[in-house]
Amino acid sequence: MQYCEGRSDFMSITKINSVTGYGRIASGKRINRAADDAAGMAIANKLKANAKSLNVATKNTREGIHVTQIADGGYDSIMDRLQSIRELAIKSMNGTNSASDRQSIQDQINQQMAGIDESARNTVYNEMKLMDGSYATVEIASNPTGKGSEIKLESARLDAIGISGFDVTGGNPDLDMIDRAIEKVSADRSALGAQANGLAARERANQIAYENMTAAQSRIEDLDMAKASSELKKDETLQSVQIAMFKKEREQESAVTKMF
Repeated sequence: MQYCEGRSDFMSITKINSVTGYGRIASGKRINRAADDAAGMAIANKLKANAKSLNVATKNTREGIHVTQIADGGYDSIMDRLQSIRELAIKSMNGTNSASDRQSIQDQINQQMAGIDESARNTVYNEMKLMDGSYATVEIASNPTGKGSEIKLESARLDAIGISGFDVTGGNPDLDMIDRAIEKVSADRSALGAQANGLAARERANQIAYENMTAAQSRIEDLDMAKASSELKKDETLQSVQIAMFKKEREQESAVTKMF
């Protein structure tokens, strides 16, 4: 009787192993509940949380890069206008120009300066004015802790770049004023480009860290399908043999009982 009970317990264990094996194969996971591997599940959950945070940080960093790209487009427009103003200023210095000619040139310069101010006021990302002095910095949560990088922004309004009130009607305009403005805009644009490169490097680092963490999580959680299938087949075969042996034992016990 004890023998039969022991065999029945063994068969129950084999059956449980088979059911567990089916569950793992169906999910593709080695760990589906804490009982499967409590320590492994804790590590996998931590890796999963860190990976998700890295994924968000990568998206944040990408948005920061978009900010620099939009601001760079604003600087490009402003630089073109500054170059045009310088050309017009040199044209105004020609001795063949009359007073009305110089006024006409001044009108063109005024249009270019208005365009510069418009670019500075209307270069916007998600309702944030990037070039009118409204924001000195934009914080970018580029790492999983919620901190990381910042984008420094400079005003490109006429007074900020030093050309407010530039005038050529007197016939002897201050070209140095325009040159200083060009140098400032170039320097600000270069600094913005360096920040964009830093954000791009951070984005790549985040992507690599994310891939490494998800790979580590996968190694802990994911099932070795070939091995699991082999073990399941072994359990199924063992269970079939056990059932056949148990049935045969029952038949033998019945035959002995009938003899008496």
